[in-house]
Amino acid sequence: MRKKLTLPTATTLMMTVIVLAAVGTWVLPAGQYSKLTNDNNKRFLITSSSGSVAVPFTQATLDSLSILIPLEKFTRGEIGKPISIPNTYQAEKKNPQGFIAILQAPIKGIIESIDIALFILIIGGFMQIFNNTGAMFTSIKHFAHSMKGRERLLIIILTFVFSFLGGSYGMDVESVIFYPVLVPLLLAAGYDLIVPLGVVFGGAGIGYIASFSNPFSTIIASNTLGINWLDGFYGRVIYFIVATTLFTWYLLRYAAKVKRKPSSSLVYQVDGNAGSPFDLH
Repeated sequence: MRKKLTLPTATTLMMTVIVLAAVGTWVLPAGQYSKLTNDNNKRFLITSSSGSVAVPFTQATLDSLSILIPLEKFTRGEIGKPISIPNTYQAEKKNPQGFIAILQAPIKGIIESIDIALFILIIGGFMQIFNNTGAMFTSIKHFAHSMKGRERLLIIILTFVFSFLGGSYGMDVESVIFYPVLVPLLLAAGYDLIVPLGVVFGGAGIGYIASFSNPFSTIIASNTLGINWLDGFYGRVIYFIVATTLFTWYLLRYAAKVKRKPSSSLVYQVDGNAGSPFDLH
């Protein structure tokens, strides 16, 4: 019997990346950029392999270093971590990492990024508890049943709901549990399998792209770069509204075409096989 292929665990992937990084220290050229650090809004510190130099805490200093960032972002604390200075890359002597460094890397990584690790732990725990209670699933199931006969309005509302969930906390593949809830309802209304797929996955995907407050692709990434995650927030919200509106319009247009002419469905040959384990009728 052929052995079933299994995917590696997260720990296996992490250790593989660490080993590859360690191998890279032996074969790749070493070097780094000089770093600029805000010293309590009094001065800037430029740190390089040769040491640290203090420079005035002014916009002129940033401009002279080709750092296209307003000084106000430093004074307001929106940028807290050292940033790389353009055109300052310097080659350095290699510092190959061995077996002991590989074993120490996960521990050092957790210590140096404990704020991010705890944030992921708290957010992940909250969402796991929230999903296990069944509160979200039950609410959407009840709402879908109550909207029978008003499916176009249901498409609009749920597309925006899933888009909001994707943009706010990063809902993505976990939205699959809602697909079988919508399938029988929307098929009965004369639509095809693409419509509930668009509502669930399309909505969540559009919102995830916007990620106006997604803790993973926005907040954690911003913290890693040392910038305020609220920078550009309103732009992301505007994109979320515009993109979700356009996607919903396109989905409604497609749904109306399928309802008017079923043979125009992209999945016309398999629509009759759709079903759901949940009784909504």
